[in-house]
Amino acid sequence: MKRTTGRAFIASLAAMLVARAGAQVSLGAAGDSLTDEYAEETYNYAMNWLQQLEQYRAVDLGPTAAEAGQAGGTWGEPRRRFFKKDWARSGATSASLLSDGQHTGLASMAAEIDHAVIAIGANDFSPAGSAYINIYFGTWSASQITNYVNGRIANVTTAVNAVDASGINVVLVGFPDYGVAPVTWNSGIYNDPARRERVSTAIRRVNDGLRALARTKKLPYVDLYGLSWAMFGSHTQHNSTLTIGGVAIKLLESDTTGHTNPLAGFVHDGVHPHTTLQGLFANVMMTALDLGYRTDLATFSEQEILQHAGLSYGGSDTIAAQIGAWTDYVVNFACLADVNEDGFVNGDDFDQFAEWFDVADTHGDYNGDGFVNGDDFDQFAGEFEAGC
Repeated sequence: MKRTTGRAFIASLAAMLVARAGAQVSLGAAGDSLTDEYAEETYNYAMNWLQQLEQYRAVDLGPTAAEAGQAGGTWGEPRRRFFKKDWARSGATSASLLSDGQHTGLASMAAEIDHAVIAIGANDFSPAGSAYINIYFGTWSASQITNYVNGRIANVTTAVNAVDASGINVVLVGFPDYGVAPVTWNSGIYNDPARRERVSTAIRRVNDGLRALARTKKLPYVDLYGLSWAMFGSHTQHNSTLTIGGVAIKLLESDTTGHTNPLAGFVHDGVHPHTTLQGLFANVMMTALDLGYRTDLATFSEQEILQHAGLSYGGSDTIAAQIGAWTDYVVNFACLADVNEDGFVNGDDFDQFAEWFDVADTHGDYNGDGFVNGDDFDQFAGEFEAGC
């Protein structure tokens, strides 16, 4: 066997790292207007999380329809004019995602796509939709709510199964909660926090099912519900600003059609998060992709997030003090033994888990059965030994 010299090894390693850093991540997506390109809309002065990944990180979403020479400059529904691998459609629910074939479209592109994010659910509990109205006003029975919750879980399960079976690496995103956004509580219709909590309870039940699905399928899971509460506040205590890089983003304001208020939290429709807030979504998505599949996508700095919106950096990083770390909103079910989520399974993980286990901390509930006991330790020890 030919022995590699130290100098040659270092040169080889350096070349590998450079190649890896330059490698593009082939990404697809299914979902709703939070993921469908803002470029398709009247608020095209803003960028959503997926566009920011394509624009500022080594992420390949495929060509636009025009670049690919598609007739009429469109891919046809549910995709429209922009990126080939983005199947998300504005207005989609978990049911229409299936009927429009977002999931099968993604799965059919397995030869072109390595990873996919499935992020749906905002419109399933939209304040303009029947579910929100009926749950808020108490016109649905407990069994009707349960049936609706179970139906949402079943829809997402169908989508995940199709994409996962194709060999694409899936990131599953939980349902967000429009109830804590100003468009809902400040509407003059849904002004009762106790009734809004009824809807939030139903959304949490859906997300419990989605977390269980991610655990079973060993997928990274993004807690968009938790992030939305951290950003906007609770039903009884609303946040009016969120400071990014020392700059106060005004959560109670919307931009104008002429884009004269880039500090606003929302675009001019008052519903869709502006570029800055979508930059936060981008960071949790990249965190999930990296933890689950080692994509090496570096999260955006707070300065970058502001720059993407045409805003100047305020001089200091401020977001972590308000919402915590990006990893707080990602559970890497693809490798649970990496309990400290540093990308490695080693003694630090064992020590951290043992500490949680010793004090019966809920983080020690490794198997997710609601208890901290010997079964959790046994399962952790087995997966720790096997590595990821």
